[in-house]
Amino acid sequence: MRQRLSKKQKIIVVILIAVALNVISFCIAYPETFKPENATYARDFSAYYLGEWRLFHNPTKIYAGGAQPGDYQILPHPQTFKYTPSFLILFAPFLALSYQNALTAFDLVQLALIPALAFFVYKILKDKNLVLGAIAAIIILIDPLPSPLINSATIVSLNAQSFSPSYYLGYVLVNAHILQTVLLIGALYLGFAKKPWLSALLFAFGAFDPRAALLALPLLLWYNRQKILQFITATVTFLLATNLPFFFYYGIGFAFLHTEVNRNIVSQMYQYDWIPLYAVATLTVVEIITVIRRKRKTPFNFPLKLTV
Repeated sequence: MRQRLSKKQKIIVVILIAVALNVISFCIAYPETFKPENATYARDFSAYYLGEWRLFHNPTKIYAGGAQPGDYQILPHPQTFKYTPSFLILFAPFLALSYQNALTAFDLVQLALIPALAFFVYKILKDKNLVLGAIAAIIILIDPLPSPLINSATIVSLNAQSFSPSYYLGYVLVNAHILQTVLLIGALYLGFAKKPWLSALLFAFGAFDPRAALLALPLLLWYNRQKILQFITATVTFLLATNLPFFFYYGIGFAFLHTEVNRNIVSQMYQYDWIPLYAVATLTVVEIITVIRRKRKTPFNFPLKLTV
């Protein structure tokens, strides 16, 4: 007779398969990082590297678009840095490497963080409904969902017709939204585990793109509800500590606010931007369903059995 897997073992199997598919997506994408993206702009990573370089050499121009006189040369044209100043703290170690080496290292770091993301996902979902948990794990770790309001020209040019187009593009363009997903889901897990200060720390660094951070905030408050004052205090402390000093250093913080106010956020949604948004939204939906199910004390079973 074949031994049936427990619910936790089944979700582990789903997560391991999802991680393996994510790694395959990286392996397909990685060779593309050595090729020019297009004739107009360099990869998204160019914005991070040049923004960090300008922090030390031309801080008043961190959020300026295009190449500036005396810039570190990135061909054909660098992207514009748009994240919060706190991201410059996270990225600082990569400036010790040459541009191409730093690009490769950043992509590899994001891949290396996928097992950590899988761990966070498992710890949050292991006691939830099996089918809900399996679907959530697949969405978070592979993101096969359609992504509206994207730059379709970029997708076509990169031929990103794969089972995980968002992650594929994130790896090809070396975009930091994979890192943001790990930080935000890690913050959710630490709140779930009743560690409000660590939860706030990861949230503060994961808020470098405020769109996904704002979406994550309600669930973060819910998971940290038993130590809500500690979480709020820690969040304010870490956000101020990682961003406020930049307001007094060549007005970098004010330049960021000016950039955010004047740009069209909706029109600049790309496929990889949806990785953290879908991840946070999925966990929020799972939590809402779980709470309703427990409150009503009624079964919420799907007609699906996973056996081996």
